[in-house]
Amino acid sequence: MKFKLFLAATAIALAAFVMPAPVLAQVGGVSGKVLDSTGKPVADVQVVLEAIDGPTKVTLKTNAKGEYFAAGLSIGDYRITATKLNLSARVPRAHISNGGTTPFPDLKLVAGGAAAAPVDEAAAKKAAALNLMLTTAETAFTAGNYDAAIDDYNKAAAAAPGCVACYVQIGRANLQKKDEAAAEAAFKQAIQADPAKADGYTELVNLYNSQKKFDLASQMSAKANELSAATGSADPVAVFNQGIILWNQGKSAEAQAQFERVVQLSPQMSDAQYYLGMALLNQGKMADAKKPFDTYLSLAPTGSHADEVKALLPLLK
Repeated sequence: MKFKLFLAATAIALAAFVMPAPVLAQVGGVSGKVLDSTGKPVADVQVVLEAIDGPTKVTLKTNAKGEYFAAGLSIGDYRITATKLNLSARVPRAHISNGGTTPFPDLKLVAGGAAAAPVDEAAAKKAAALNLMLTTAETAFTAGNYDAAIDDYNKAAAAAPGCVACYVQIGRANLQKKDEAAAEAAFKQAIQADPAKADGYTELVNLYNSQKKFDLASQMSAKANELSAATGSADPVAVFNQGIILWNQGKSAEAQAQFERVVQLSPQMSDAQYYLGMALLNQGKMADAKKPFDTYLSLAPTGSHADEVKALLPLLK
């Protein structure tokens, strides 16, 4: 009897914490390609991304097509270095935007080691100009100056036509302005900018779900999954947002499966750990929820959900 009463009391205490709320990922992804001196892709190249103003450092390997991909990264400026044997290439500064996948400049390997790798001054100047546009746009977006952000992201998109993230952010800014038609148009522009990327489709899934256009949302989701499968590696940001869609619909078990997939693809994505814990909690799996909550606190001890998780953990023992 005491055990049943404890469970009832715990359920009441937890109820205040288990209210689904619409969210979007607050991290970014990056993709790029490494080429040799003749322009052919190079496999098994070590690519290191180092945050210029933070502690983040990620090491990747290129696939058979010379491509590399990372997600769940904090937004900001990164230094890129690619090395294979005595060949190397580097970009001194490139910017990862919030949400979506930011395409980085192609890296061309040359002989001489990382320290001797020459910088393409023209490419560096172009990258710096683009970086300034993206930083300005992001600052305006964060400050709630959505018209200014849209204008700046449009400038960046004109300078880098393949900037899918630019159009994604334009769409999100329009959503903040309650202009769903303009947002839809921007997400479709993201698809046109690079039809091989799933970001635009993923954003349309979110939009159509909010509009209760479930048939369209299902079509967009199927296309996003198809594109992710075609690249050979799913985009953790896209999978996270799919989990959030299911979470917002009250489908905790389905959301759990998506968040578990994100955790496998990108263990450093703290919000995925948090929502995995919440999805488990909503199904009454209190003991199982403890591990992702503990992981969340280790990844983001002062994160936006830290106080909530600290309050929940004693109830799960």
